Amino acid sequence: MGDFLVFRRWLLIVFVLIVSILSLVEIDYAAETAQALKNKAKQYYWGQGVKQNYSKALVFYLQAAKRGDAESQFISGGMYYRGLGVEKNFPAAFKLLHKAAINGKSSPESERVIAQGFVQGVGTYKNYQEAVHWYEQSAEHGDSEAQNTLGYMYYIGNGVEQDFSKGAAFFLQAANNNSAMAQYNVGIMYYTGKGVEDIDYVKSYSWMNLAATNGHQPAIAARDYLETIISSEEIIEAQKYTAEISSLK
Repeated sequence: MGDFLVFRRWLLIVFVLIVSILSLVEIDYAAETAQALKNKAKQYYWGQGVKQNYSKALVFYLQAAKRGDAESQFISGGMYYRGLGVEKNFPAAFKLLHKAAINGKSSPESERVIAQGFVQGVGTYKNYQEAVHWYEQSAEHGDSEAQNTLGYMYYIGNGVEQDFSKGAAFFLQAANNNSAMAQYNVGIMYYTGKGVEDIDYVKSYSWMNLAATNGHQPAIAARDYLETIISSEEIIEAQKYTAEISSLK
């Protein structure tokens, strides 16, 4: 009887060891499979040794993404966002890009897309706090559209407490990052005096002039209107200032 109990204990120990070993093997296999799938995806994505095929690339990226590969989640999310190999699908793009970002893989653009999802409630629930977090991440990493959007949110109090100073800071950040929309918004700030020390039509004209140069249509009309309310000397001064701020871009 004693020998039988010893034998049963030995069998139990062996069983536990086998299960543990198999679990480790499965983890390694899953990791290898994700990498192998990603390698196949890259071949089809770039046309390396095979005919370029975004649809096939996406199939392999999605399989690797399901196995937890952050880069594959990021790339497949981008493909859904841009419509590469598949119809554009913002909810699918959001879910994959958000998962990739949580797993440590993101870009300024993908962080902005995640923020948009939380603002609009597309692909997820509406959550302005989360939206601001991701917009700030994107803005910090240099995305001018995110910087301008944060400026707008703070300037009008959309989803955040209204703060003209914060709005102005983000608008200026985006404007200096060559966003024509933000340059127009800075022009509006100087025209209204909100977010800046005082109304300044000369600086308003300067920024409108720069935004117009960058193709912003409303800025063209605003600049032309300002020419009717400031003097010739002020126009010359404003245009000189436009040249100065333009040279800093």
